[in-house]
Amino acid sequence: RRASERSRCSSSAHYDISGKARVYGEASFHDDSTVAQIAPSGLFGLDASGANAITFENPLLSNAWRQTLGLNAPGDTADLVIFRRNVEGGGRRDDLNHTSYRGVVGVKGDVGNWKYDVFAQVGKVRYAETYFNDFSVARSARALDVVPGANGAPVCRSTLNGIDPNCVPYNIWSLGGITQEALTYLQTPGFQRGSTSQTVQGVNLSTDLGEYGLKLPTSTEGIGLALGWEHRTEKLSLDNDAAFESGDLAGQGGPTKNVSGQFSVRDYYAETRIPILQKQPFADQLNVTASYRKSDYSTGQKTSSYGAGIEWAPIKEAKFRFSYQRAARAANVVELYTPAGLGLYDMSSDPCAGTTPTATLAQCARTGVTAAQYGNIVDSPAQQYNQISGGNANLAPEESDSYTLGLVLTPTRNTSVTIDAFDMKVNGIIGGLPATTSLESCLATGDPTFCSLITRDRLGTLWALETAQIVATNQNLGMASTKGVDLGANWNTKLGAWGSLNLSLMGTYLKEFKQQDLPGGDTRDCAGLHGPTCGVPLPKWRHKVRAVWGTPWNGVELGATWRYVRGVDLDTESEPADAS
Repeated sequence: RRASERSRCSSSAHYDISGKARVYGEASFHDDSTVAQIAPSGLFGLDASGANAITFENPLLSNAWRQTLGLNAPGDTADLVIFRRNVEGGGRRDDLNHTSYRGVVGVKGDVGNWKYDVFAQVGKVRYAETYFNDFSVARSARALDVVPGANGAPVCRSTLNGIDPNCVPYNIWSLGGITQEALTYLQTPGFQRGSTSQTVQGVNLSTDLGEYGLKLPTSTEGIGLALGWEHRTEKLSLDNDAAFESGDLAGQGGPTKNVSGQFSVRDYYAETRIPILQKQPFADQLNVTASYRKSDYSTGQKTSSYGAGIEWAPIKEAKFRFSYQRAARAANVVELYTPAGLGLYDMSSDPCAGTTPTATLAQCARTGVTAAQYGNIVDSPAQQYNQISGGNANLAPEESDSYTLGLVLTPTRNTSVTIDAFDMKVNGIIGGLPATTSLESCLATGDPTFCSLITRDRLGTLWALETAQIVATNQNLGMASTKGVDLGANWNTKLGAWGSLNLSLMGTYLKEFKQQDLPGGDTRDCAGLHGPTCGVPLPKWRHKVRAVWGTPWNGVELGATWRYVRGVDLDTESEPADAS
């Protein structure tokens, strides 16, 4: 937990020009800020080799250290990778701030039998991050490269050659040897500033065509029609200081590049509702709905979405409903343009690490392991490994097919029950291919599609140095499908002088949630699982029960909520499901 401050305000207004036109507007503002406390920075795999090697001449080294490091004579160097937390300087602090603005202006009303709404919307979220107490990678290397000065005292080599006159030796070789002056030199802040923005202009028109005589003789209502057009523009920008952009902050994993990008889209849509039967035997209502939307993106993508539905109420107290929807979703501005950067992913162990790897030499060689490294690779003690994640400007839209079948019961005026079964499938899912999937697939098949994403460092690890990484940037993956049942119930009653009481239940039974990372690959059922492969928990059953007492004092309500989740295990225990 950490403290945070939030401020919000909103306003709305309207003015009736006439009985046929109303001008309206909305404005809102939001600001939040928090300071996160993070574990100390430090030397996270500092590569002390080559020009940065620890030398025999380093006056901070005792004879015991020289012997341990294999430094036997002047001119000798030690090939090291150093891991050490900045316990003396304390934790890092991440000062985060978000500020958002939103405004809407429009005019709506009636023209003849048509209702209209013409509007414009603008929104922007500003992001600011100030990172304190991180270590500079470049300064760390200079502060460890120590030689005798003119009087024999320890001094940075970069001070003597003039590269960095401010360098202070970082003495990690003896207890209590680290000075405040060294920490002041090594610790450095980082700054990031960015924003996302959206502008929307649109026109909505709707009418009852029954006014023009377009209705079925078996219905008392006319055919409903809605038409519309929208133009939307989304933008993203991120500006970093030199420390973030160059990757000089030890605790950030790697460089964070400046980026800016935008796209626009034009949408055209139409919807209709056709009443077929009303107040007929075994058909208190029978309605058919249909919709269509065409989207044209400035990125060159074009999508079409459409759907149809049926509502049948044989009696007033019971209604069946069925719907089909083909939907398409193009990548948003974050998925397209977020800069690629080095981060971490969790894995229980590297199959090619340790003295007795679980994968064979032939398998590990597919990921870049040499014969000399096999059996000598140090595994990550934190079970964390490097991956590259970020956006992709060449993403294609996702497409989905959804089917729902439901029943609505209203046995009394104050009681309602809904039961809806759903079956949904999404193809071409936008996301990063899990690093664990790439590694496992490369080991098993040697497929270049996966093996080309894996780079081991010179030590053979997937974690020690920045050069170790698995690429997991956004791409169009395989598919996800899910089946289950949603249950809802609501009951309310008057309590006389005691006000009113409302009880509600919302629950979901998840029958399956299948994921396929790439087309034609294995399918894994993640229902009831969570972890590195399945991600967030997907419980088999969850529900929320809420009770609200409307007190006899106007405007005062008291409520209580009970949430329950059952059936979630680690996905390390799951097995691939039938790929059908």
